[in-house]
Amino acid sequence: MEHSREIRPDPVREFIRAFNERDLDAFVATLDPEVELHSMKGPLKGTEAARGWATRKRGGVQQTIEVEQIYADEAEGGDGRAVALIMRRWHWDDDEGDLAGEDEMAWLFELHGHRIRSWRPFEDRAEALRLAGFSLG
Repeated sequence: MEHSREIRPDPVREFIRAFNERDLDAFVATLDPEVELHSMKGPLKGTEAARGWATRKRGGVQQTIEVEQIYADEAEGGDGRAVALIMRRWHWDDDEGDLAGEDEMAWLFELHGHRIRSWRPFEDRAEALRLAGFSLG
């Protein structure tokens, strides 16, 4: 009898996909119960606080995250760090996709058991990579 190995979705890509698509259940499923999000308004702890952070009302300026590159540890057991180099694109929700602005950023993730334990945004990509232990060269 063959044993199949469970294929798990990449928690970083799934976090971003679910955030973009406003799929709150899938978003929360990527998170460790002890998750800590470092938002612009301060740290948020736990999955319910994270769900509230990811809940976006319709209308006004909305953001979409586009992944350019992901640096990740190859740690056993789904633990480690990852940095996603992203473009945050702002657009008007009721427009035909007109761009209102964009930011080049990095998102630093700490993983535990194939789930996100911590998320922190950085405007300085090099700083995020350095803090995670990745080098650009």
